[in-house]
Amino acid sequence: MAMDTGTGDIRAVEFTSSHEGDSALLPDLLAQIPEGEGIETVTADGACDTRRCLEAILARGAEAIIPVRRNGRMWKTDCPAAIWRNET
Repeated sequence: MAMDTGTGDIRAVEFTSSHEGDSALLPDLLAQIPEGEGIETVTADGACDTRRCLEAILARGAEAIIPVRRNGRMWKTDCPAAIWRNET
């Protein structure tokens, strides 16, 4: 679920079965919010500590607030998402 914390309005929603991980749907969730509407921050759990999620967040100009996975290691710095994540 994506919510506007200022108004409490739900901006986007995706449902998953118990067999799907939430992180795979984060880019689709962000795509539901029109390009002209800004996204300041995206907060998620460590499951979203993936290149695909971080690239989608950074492409929208938002700040990612995602902890590095417990077993996380440095990523090869071959894209802006990897550079951001390694600095975190």
